[in-house]
Amino acid sequence: MKGWKTIALGDYADSVDYGVTASATQQPSGPKFLRITDIQNGEVNWKTVPWCECDARSASGSRLQPGDIVFARTGATTGKSYLIRECPKDAVFVSYLIRVRVGALVDSGYLSHFFNSPNYWQQITQSARGVAQPGVNASTLKTLKIPLPPLLLSNFRKTAFDLPFSREDTPNPTDSLPP
Repeated sequence: MKGWKTIALGDYADSVDYGVTASATQQPSGPKFLRITDIQNGEVNWKTVPWCECDARSASGSRLQPGDIVFARTGATTGKSYLIRECPKDAVFVSYLIRVRVGALVDSGYLSHFFNSPNYWQQITQSARGVAQPGVNASTLKTLKIPLPPLLLSNFRKTAFDLPFSREDTPNPTDSLPP
């Protein structure tokens, strides 16, 4: 499509990181500890997310913020992603998730929609490694090819996707993506 560019995710991501290795606890001590099992039907109920005890260094490097996208990196949910729209101030993510934090040039909402497209899933399926437990790593995610519309279109999409739609009226963001 005219004006579209294909970029590698790693070229525009501020960071692609693994989370904290710790055990979850129901005791309210330490930061909230997001796991893939806490992401259900595209939502997180932060009231039910457990906590974890981890050192300050691990917590600071794995702290979540709105706009982050987390990915399952192994198992049956490999490639499943979730856009953090809101989260507690003190929330981290588990080490079997990968967090992508993008810069100002790429809208995380647009990327989140792309990460549900057939193009994305084809790349994940081709990249998954392992026999017993297929998975992807941070290096693999950085090589994903992302079709990027012109900035104006990207800003339009951001606005359009933030509007409240009923399920029947919600546009499919991948309909206009090139294969």
